[in-house]
Amino acid sequence: MSFLKKHIIPIVFVIAAYIILLCHADYLYAISDNSLFVSGNTFMREIISERNGLWAWIGCWLTQFFYHPWMGTTIIILLWLYTYWCLVRLFCLKGWTRIFALLPQCVLLYLLLCLGYWIYYIKSPGYAFTPTLVLVYASFFALGADYLIRRFLHHSRWWQPYLLWLLFFISARPVLRLYSITMPDKHFYSELRMYRAVEEGHWKDVINEHQSVSQPTNLMVVYKNIALMHSDNLQDMFKTNNCGIAPAPLTSLMPADTIPLRISRLAAPMIYFQYGQLNYAYQRAISNTVKYGLSARDVKIMVRSAIMNQEFELAHRYLSLLKATLFHRQWAVQQEQYLRSSTLLMQSAEFQNIAPLLTDEPNNLDSDFGMCEQWILNHFADLLHPSNPKLEEVIITTSLWAKDEYAFDVHFYNYVNAHPNDAIPLLYQEAAILLCTRENSPVTLDHFPFDNIITDRYNRFVNDYNQLSAQRLSDSEMANRLHSVYGDTYWWYYYFYTDFNIY
Repeated sequence: MSFLKKHIIPIVFVIAAYIILLCHADYLYAISDNSLFVSGNTFMREIISERNGLWAWIGCWLTQFFYHPWMGTTIIILLWLYTYWCLVRLFCLKGWTRIFALLPQCVLLYLLLCLGYWIYYIKSPGYAFTPTLVLVYASFFALGADYLIRRFLHHSRWWQPYLLWLLFFISARPVLRLYSITMPDKHFYSELRMYRAVEEGHWKDVINEHQSVSQPTNLMVVYKNIALMHSDNLQDMFKTNNCGIAPAPLTSLMPADTIPLRISRLAAPMIYFQYGQLNYAYQRAISNTVKYGLSARDVKIMVRSAIMNQEFELAHRYLSLLKATLFHRQWAVQQEQYLRSSTLLMQSAEFQNIAPLLTDEPNNLDSDFGMCEQWILNHFADLLHPSNPKLEEVIITTSLWAKDEYAFDVHFYNYVNAHPNDAIPLLYQEAAILLCTRENSPVTLDHFPFDNIITDRYNRFVNDYNQLSAQRLSDSEMANRLHSVYGDTYWWYYYFYTDFNIY
């Protein structure tokens, strides 16, 4: 009991830190996924040769343990506890004054969690652990120096511990920057969970996460549509919220550090890969590696793209890199079996998802001008010769997603002529009734077998829309009133989703 009473302050801190950090487990995993530590002298020399390389190398080694968030959390809390003990001894703190020895650790905990989208843009390896390592260095050597001075020189001043700690802290000379003091919003954490679910092929989890947020971002909409595409539910695109928003620019305390967020940086390699654009996926992953350094997520995309492109020698090189890591070795071994057996590759769920999206047209590489989502919309809306039902569905729904009226008219006409004896899907009927009745439409609706229920519902929508317009309501008020009845239709999306802000 006396032990608990004496150490109640660090015990409370440890419990609180564990709870807080493990509540952000997806965030900690994302930090490790955007980093990569490779065993061997080559990687070590490359990192250490840079400025503050020792801190970066040690920090990068520790960051990999966030692959299992509880493991990385345990390590960083143990380091914080050690610095707490050092500071208590160094400044001879007793009783309730020991709480001051936890102030640096509390600040480090907050600064770790408030990085948000900065984890995609920071170029310093091991940044998650670097401030903690500096605190460990300063506390350890200041305590040792203070002991030696007291022991051998018999000399001490009240200000001496403070000066020693400050000197050793400054002498570390790390790159310590305050990127943000604002905690990220819930969209950021939802995007992290959705990315991991997409990577692992858990389509239901992607859709559930998307539905848990009232106003998704564009990136969340893209993830959701990928999940619908690979689970054969793409015609539910507008029954699920397809109205994305652009997040606020990435700001810092330094105005020059303000960065506009881009989907191309956040997830372009994965998005291109899931849409079968292997060369673009590989190119984006390589570009990220050159600019921001190695990361597990980008190397994995390189491996998958190389395997799907049947560039097995190239894939083997990247797999050798992952096999030299602590936590990605098993994934690399699983992927390596596809290099030895084409049957296993063709039977894999990933191949069966991606293969239908590989067109017969040359997979040329051009610039997407940093707009991944816009490139996907334009590319599939412009395709004219789908070779299978899945690609056909992607082409038609993408033209609706992009509100490309002419492209849909053409695709709809081709679809009906290619399936003369099949019932027209309800989504296609909704869009055709809206878009093909326009004067500039190249398609007439004569003799098309439309469902009378869809036609009657559209007429009610037009009538309700005109009545609200006559009341001179704002667009937002009209959207709210009509959403409860028509929110699952393409008509509501077409008329009321006007904030198509691609980023």
